[in-house]
Formats: sequence, C-alpha cells, structure tokens
Amino acid sequence: MRARRLLLISAAALLIAFLLAVCFAPLIVAGGLRVWAQRAAHREGLHLELGEIRAPFLRPVVIRNLRLRSEPGQPFQIDCTAPRVELGLNLSGIFSGSKRPLRDLQVDGLTLVVHRDAAATATTGHAPWSILENLLADRFKLSGVNLRAENGLTTVDVRDGTLTGSELESGALTAREITISAPWFQKTFSNLRGATSWQENRLSLGALSLIRGLDIDTISIDLSQIGNSRLGMEVSIDAFGGKIRGRISSDDRDGKRIWDVAGNGSGISFAQMSDALEWNNRASGSLHASKFTFRGEMNDLRHATASLWAELSGLTWRDRTADTVMIGASLYNREVQVEQLYIKQRNNELTLTGEFGWPDKLTDEFKPAFRGDLSASINDLGEFARLFGWSPPDFAGQLSASGSVNAHEGKLGGQVSITGNSLVLFRSPIESLEIKLELEESRVAVTQFELRQTGDFFHGEGSFALTGDHSYAGAFQTSVAEIANYRGFIPQQFLPFPLEGSVSAEWKGRGTNNSGSGTFQARGRKVRVADGPLLPFEAELQADYSPQTIFFRQLHFWNEHAELSAFVNVTKDYFQVQELELKLNTHPRLQGNFFVPLSVRKLRETSSWLAALSPDPFFDIDLTLDALDLAELAAAVKTRNDLAGQANGQLQLSGTPASLQGKTEFHLRDFVVDNSPALTIDLDASLALGMASAKANAVVRASDPVKFEGSVPLQLAKRDADYVLAANGPLSATVSFPAIFLAKLPSYLSRGIFTRGILSGNLNLSDSVQTPLVTGSVNLVDGQLLRGPSLSAAMTFKGRDAVIDFAHVKEHNADISARGEINFQNLSELRLRVLPNVSLSEPVGLSAGDCVSSVAFYISPAALLSGSVPQINLTGNFSGAGWTISLSHERSADQDEADRTASPQTFRLCRDGKTLSLGLAPALLP
Repeated sequence: MRARRLLLISAAALLIAFLLAVCFAPLIVAGGLRVWAQRAAHREGLHLELGEIRAPFLRPVVIRNLRLRSEPGQPFQIDCTAPRVELGLNLSGIFSGSKRPLRDLQVDGLTLVVHRDAAATATTGHAPWSILENLLADRFKLSGVNLRAENGLTTVDVRDGTLTGSELESGALTAREITISAPWFQKTFSNLRGATSWQENRLSLGALSLIRGLDIDTISIDLSQIGNSRLGMEVSIDAFGGKIRGRISSDDRDGKRIWDVAGNGSGISFAQMSDALEWNNRASGSLHASKFTFRGEMNDLRHATASLWAELSGLTWRDRTADTVMIGASLYNREVQVEQLYIKQRNNELTLTGEFGWPDKLTDEFKPAFRGDLSASINDLGEFARLFGWSPPDFAGQLSASGSVNAHEGKLGGQVSITGNSLVLFRSPIESLEIKLELEESRVAVTQFELRQTGDFFHGEGSFALTGDHSYAGAFQTSVAEIANYRGFIPQQFLPFPLEGSVSAEWKGRGTNNSGSGTFQARGRKVRVADGPLLPFEAELQADYSPQTIFFRQLHFWNEHAELSAFVNVTKDYFQVQELELKLNTHPRLQGNFFVPLSVRKLRETSSWLAALSPDPFFDIDLTLDALDLAELAAAVKTRNDLAGQANGQLQLSGTPASLQGKTEFHLRDFVVDNSPALTIDLDASLALGMASAKANAVVRASDPVKFEGSVPLQLAKRDADYVLAANGPLSATVSFPAIFLAKLPSYLSRGIFTRGILSGNLNLSDSVQTPLVTGSVNLVDGQLLRGPSLSAAMTFKGRDAVIDFAHVKEHNADISARGEINFQNLSELRLRVLPNVSLSEPVGLSAGDCVSSVAFYISPAALLSGSVPQINLTGNFSGAGWTISLSHERSADQDEADRTASPQTFRLCRDGKTLSLGLAPALLP
C-alpha cells in the first residue's frame, strides 16, 4: 500500500515537473540563449544586438532583428544584420555527446559587410572562430545574402545569394550577381548556379560556371578544426583551356595567422582569357606551366618563404610579342633569389639572375646587399623596345650588354658594358654606342660613354657617389652637324623649343647635391628655332658657374646683318647685363647696361616679378635706342618683312624702392605690323618722389591725335616679406581724342571689338587711382560692336559714375533707343546698365555660361507679349578681363515674389563665341 502511494506521488511530481518545463521552457531557452550569445560575442570582441527571441517548446528558436558588429580596433570590421534567424537546437546532443549545438540553421535576408582596417592590423585580434564553430549545423540555408568584402582598393560584392547544405542530400549555391573590383581587374558575374555538399564538416562547392571558359570544378573547405582557428581549402578550376590546382591552409599559432599555399597551373590560353574578360586589347599565347608556394604571414613577408616558377610561350598583347618568358624566383631567410628571368624574342635574348637580401628592418641607414648578372643580345632593338611600351620607330639596331653588380655593407663592386651598332635611339641615328661603368665602394665611374654618327660624336666621362652628399665630377664634349637629328636626347625642360643647326659644346664640372661649379662653352652655326620667325644665326657662349652665380663672359649672337652681344651675370638676388649692344649692318642701334634685382629662380617659380625681387632691391637701368629702322630690323633677323617704321628712345631708372627715380623718352613713327594702319607714338615720362609724370601723343592714320597728360602715383612698397606696386597719392590727368576712326585702328589694338564708327571725347581724371573721379564726355557715331548692329551713343561722366544720355541701335530698319548708366566706383567690377525703350524677346539657343561674341536682332511677335522692358547689364574688370553680359527685367510693384527674385541670364563675352539674338516686335518697324 505504501509502495503504491510513493509511486503515485512520484508520477505526480514528474507530471508537475513536465508541465512546468513545458510552461517555462520558452522563457528559459530564450533568456539563456540571449545571455550566452552576448557573452560569447563579447569574448570575441563583438557587439551583439538581438530583437525578439521566440522559443516554442520542442520547436525551432526564431530570432528577430539580429545585428553583430566588431568593436573598434579589430583588424577586421564586421557589420552583420539579419531580420530573421531560425535555429533548430540539438537538445539531444546533451545526452548523446554531439559537438554540434544546432540541427538546423536558417537565415533570411543576411547582409554582411567585412572591411579590413589596415591601421589595426598590428593590434591583437582574431576572427570569431568559436562563434563560427557553434553555427555549424546538420542542415543550413542562407537566403537573400548580400555580402560586401573590402580590402584596400579591392572589393567583392555578392547580391541576392543563396547557400544550402545538408548531411543527407546535396545543396545549392546561387547568386544573382557577384562583382569583383580591383585596380587591375573589374568583372561582374551574373546568375550563378552551383551544387554543394556538406559532409563531416567539409563544405564542397562544384559545377559552378562563372563565365565562358572559367568553371569551378570543386572548392572543398575543411571546417572541422575551425574552433581551433584552423582552415583548409582545396581548389580545382578549369581556366581558359587549362587547369589550376591549389591547396590553402591557415592556422593561428601564438597569435600569428600562418598561411600555407601551394598550387600549379598549366595550359591557360591568354586568347580565351582576353575574350572572356573582354579586354580592350586582345592577348594571345599561353601559360605553359607554373608552380607557386607560400608559407608565412601575409603582412610579414620578411619571415615568409615563397617560390614561383612560370613559363609563358607565344605571348602577344597589344603589339608586344615574346616567344618565351621564363621566371624562377624564391624567397627564403629574408633573401630573394632570381634563379632566372629569361626573355626570348625571335632575334633577341635577355637573361637576368641575382640575389637580394631582404633587411630585417627598413631604415634610412639601410644598405642593401644584392648580386646581379646581366646578359643581353638584342639584334632588333625596335622589337625589344616595343615589349616595354616604347614606339618601335624610335629604336632600331643591335645592342649587347653584359655585366655583374654586387653590394655588401653599402660597398659596390662590379662592371657593366653596353655596346651597339647601327642604332636608332629616340628617332636619332647612332652608328656606334659604347658605355662602360665600373662600381667601386659607393661610387659609379663612367669610364666610357661615347656615341658616334658619321662626323658627329658625344664623349663623356665622370663619376658620382651614391651616398652621402652625392658628389660628382665629370666632363663631356660633343659636336653635331644638325642638332635637330638628336632632338629626342634633349629633355624638354632643358630646351623647351626645338633647334636646328650645327652645335659643338664642352662642359666640365664638379659638385654635390646642393652645390656645383664648372665651365661651359658652346658654338653654334646657322642655328634657328624650328619653324620659328627668326633667320638662322651664329652663336658663341662661354660661361662659368658656381653655387650662387652664372657668369656669361661671352654671349654673342650674329648673322650677316645683325649682331647682339653682352656680358651677363645671373646670381641668387639679381640679374645684370653689361655692355649690351645691338648692331644692324655694322651700325649700333641699342646700347646700355641694366641691373635688375630679380631672382631668376623665384621668377620661374612664381611668374611674378614683384615676388621675385631681392630683399633690398636696387635698380640701375640705362638703355639707349638710336634711330632704329624696323623694316631694316625685320629684314636682318626675321623670315618675313612684316615690320615698318622708325623708333628711338632712352630709358634711365635708378635707386631703391623708397627713392626710385628715372626718365624715359620714346618715339615711334609710322609703325606697321602685317600691313596694319600706321601708328605714331610720342612718350615723355619721368619718375621722382613716387610720382610718375607723363605726356603722350598717339596718332593713327586718318584719325586725330589722342593726347594724354598727367601725374600718376607710382612706387614700390614693401608689405610683409614681398613688394607691391603701390599707387597711393593724388591723381591728375587729362585725355582727349577729338576723332578716332575705329575701322582704321590696328587689329592688335581694336581686337575686333569695334569694326566701324567714330569715337570722340574729353576726360579729366582726379582724386586717386583706386577711386578716380572722372568728368567729361564720350561720343560714338555709327559704331559697330562685336559684329552686331549699328550703334551711336553719348555718355557724360560725373565723378564715379556716368550716364548714357542716349544710345541708338539700327537693325532690320528698326530704330531702338536706350538709356543707361555706368558705375566705376570699383575698378575691378565695372557695371554698365542699359534700358532700351522697346520690348525684346528672351534669347534662344543659349545656355547660362555660354560665350557671346556678337549681338543681333530679329523680328519676333513674341516680343509684343513680354510686357516689360529688358535690362541689359555688362560687368567686368577695368583691365578687360572677365566681362559678362546679362539680361533681366525691371521689377514692378505688381509682380509676384517669384518674378522679382528671378535670376538674370548671364553670358561671357569673348572673341569667338555665339551670337546673342534678341527679338524685335513687328510694330516697331516703320
């Protein structure tokens, strides 16, 4: 009886315990899973966020809104999100001892971003191996996968992927799109499908066709030791008619990730590869055979071991060809050994072998240790140059080279010899070439450098240090009958314009990185700038140079009718020319001396003569021009007799910026260029106490003289570390031009702006240069602006603005009147506003920012509907730069806010641009 009671009590207790387990299991499992997952993630340096967790009794666990992120400082930054994760827990494994905690894993909408943080690679950190091990399941399905992996400039994107696997049946791999982007490779693979196998913690992928000619036979990934951070992979790929086999394993040892890679490839067709990858330039040939190995850390190549052997045959890419290319190299014990680099073309062979010691630590005091042997026999230099990207017509001939170079503890040894015959180098013919280099200690000695072509030669010798101050000493001599034949040898920075003629030169010098001294002399016969406007001339130059100065003790240019000579001294802070003399037909025309405190180096760097002035400048200029006949000058030095007229004058200037004084007198009579109208100018000016006084007359044939007389403030002032051209002080000047026939102006003055008309006026200027007061008037009769309609106008100046009293434009028998105003309070932004008395239509065929060179009018009924008077605005700088024309409307009180704030249409003014066409209302026509 008692036994029965105990049995009933036990059964009731078990029933109650079972009922309690059924009721509280969801809460216990959900809470326990949340705590375990967050602690496991924290141990791996991850931050885990979990939304709702539902754990029905004896049913799969469902997790909503999962997000997993790496903590800052980890070498790989991971951001993983999934809106729904379903876990089938393996509760029976508690009793059976199974190592897999999951029976099923299903993730929907997985998004994973992996970014390698290069700045954190040196810190301690590793992948979350234990979490990955706990995610291994008997069955899994990952759907809606979007993956992005970034490593420097290389990215891999997977869009809408699916991966399934099961211990009992085969699975599938699909992806709508996979994109690989790297500096030298970009490709997108679409609609991929393959099969998977999941057996004994080994995932195999196969039957995956990427593109035509590239199929993944099998990729087998061993995950059995992933909990111990060990991975293994075997790859078999059918690639473009050949095979690639590889084995990759990775192990974490003492905090270091060690990789072991070995593979081989053979029979890979470059033609099939270029067609499949859609290369712009098709290649041909094949990778006949190759082997490669690597063992070590990816970010510590100094302590890694590697080897590579490859043979390429029949290689052609673009227009580059090579019959055979073989390379064999290995890395072991911080030493790179090039067993062989062999290039074979039909008539050319190059062999290079050597060793290079990889330093334990790269420092400024690093002294490389290496050994290299070179042997080359080039019978077709053009074809060999083509292989390295040079143009074959630039090179031709036979070349051979041999030598051996070695270095140890910063000391060099060895020699290199190069010889050539019947060469073409940089399109220049060379009969023979001899170069011999000897290396000893830390210096390279050029014992022979000789080029010869018929009677031309270049001979040089010298030595230079590879360390320290890089001291050098050398000399060369050259003589060529036609320098244009060797244009390819002369750097454009040294001689920006091509020369023609016979040249011989000598140079001797020595120095270091920061200083040098030597002598240079050159002689030229019938020298001229190719396709230039000057006649051939003779030249003689002799110069001595040192770290701070270049002195031309002879600078002499001459031909049959002209001669120019001077002594020139160029230093750090000044430029000096002494005994300057220009002779025409044995008669002196230009004589004098000048001393200008300009740094040529600064002037070349800044292109501003004010910024190139020395710290304490002093000027001394004295030049005299005597009765120069410009037609005689053109006949003596130019290929075209396009000048005419007479010129004479004198320029004197001396002193410091604070006490600069001088005077000039210049007369130009009947100056003509390319048959332009003759121009006569008389100028008399002086400078003292910061004031420049000038009187000038300019006359163009058929026009009245333009007269200028006044005083303008002009001085050099120092501001901060530089000098500026200051114009502080009173301004007083008058300008009168009774009648200028614009059609008669030379083109170099009119610039094609006005092609017709008579301009007259009288102006008085006062106050200051920055804010001048201008009074007077200007009139234009029957002018033509920018090849547009006929224009007549009158303006009255009233201080810092002017009024356009009237303007008449005639176009298509229409007579348009206008009024306006000019504001010149700011000379850098002159403003001209014109208000015509008629309605004009909006311009068509132009966009904001277009360039306009002319204005035209046409008949347009649309102009009747505009209902407003267009306003034409011109804005620009007094110097003539940056002028624009804009069209807007006068604003009335009854216009809405949108109309009042409408932006005007603006167009740039230029010489060769579009036409600004404005419509006229038909009612305006008579």
